[in-house]
Amino acid sequence: MLTAMADYVLEIVEGPEAGRMIPLAGPTEIGRDPGAGVALQQDELLSRSHVRVTPEDGGVRVEDLGSRNGTFVDGDEIQSPAHLGVDGQLLVGVTVLQLRTAATVASGATALRPIPAEFTAMRPLPAADSGATTIRQVAPGLATPESEPDYVPASALGQGPGASALFPLLDVHTKGKAKGAPVGIFVLVAFAVIIYFGLR
Repeated sequence: MLTAMADYVLEIVEGPEAGRMIPLAGPTEIGRDPGAGVALQQDELLSRSHVRVTPEDGGVRVEDLGSRNGTFVDGDEIQSPAHLGVDGQLLVGVTVLQLRTAATVASGATALRPIPAEFTAMRPLPAADSGATTIRQVAPGLATPESEPDYVPASALGQGPGASALFPLLDVHTKGKAKGAPVGIFVLVAFAVIIYFGLR
């Protein structure tokens, strides 16, 4: 339940507790410790006392509490207190939280993105053999060859429409690295060419 005093709400949009709403009525500490103001115990990359968020004009003030894996505001790691505006994203561990106004949340709107249909159409698991409780060894000549995994559609791994559907589901930190990788490779190749011709 959201309190009437909370002007802002953090909604977990990615991570183990996606969909959870965290009302911010005052300074709130987030961490893995059960004694923290908000305990996210399912995120193993979270520090015991990871971050403190404090409501202020136009958003919240975010302070990293010396966490092991850092705190990211809108994709940038913070080294000192930073401002997070409405609809901005906070990444702690593998949990992405989006700042929402209490009025928007009360209207029933959610920041969670629906999973594309091509990722929800999983092949049903085979029915369990109720009488089998032990693992039987299969003779090498009878073993079937290893098959490609089918839990991610092939179209999502290539250049098809599934690939574009997969990209929005990546967390903000991964997206930033994916966008910057081609530039990094280009710079690395350019340095290698300069060194090669410099040593001739």
